[in-house]
Amino acid sequence: MSTIEQNLIGNTAGLSRVDKVLRYFFFALLIGAVVYSIGGTFVGIDNRLNDYGLVIALACLASQMPGYSRTIPGAHPVLRACEWAVMGCSLVCTTAVIVGDVTDRGIAPEPYNTPSNIAKGAVFIALCFFVVLFIAKDRARRRGPIHPA
Repeated sequence: MSTIEQNLIGNTAGLSRVDKVLRYFFFALLIGAVVYSIGGTFVGIDNRLNDYGLVIALACLASQMPGYSRTIPGAHPVLRACEWAVMGCSLVCTTAVIVGDVTDRGIAPEPYNTPSNIAKGAVFIALCFFVVLFIAKDRARRRGPIHPA
């Protein structure tokens, strides 16, 4: 199985029910953010394209997180907590952007307002936790074969 096939949303071999539900939830969040962002561009007065870009990127990352560390042999529970942290940061980022969009009432927002800063901070924290997961998976790959899930 190729790397692309392993990362497709429909490939749920070796994942628990919770992991499958979480993958589909974040994939639905990704689709919703893309549709709202594109629709808001044509209909809205001043859309937060940069902020919705953050939401889209983080939802894309979060849709791959459930079960990410399951393929690592002898994975520490901290790695599973890192998966949950990335997913939680995605929800915080989405909530902050939606709150910022509602509170400015569609008028041009200030460039560095509180919801935007919270969203950017959540993205930074999520990327830090993802790097921990990525390095752990790469180290496990170098130690020996990682069996497909």
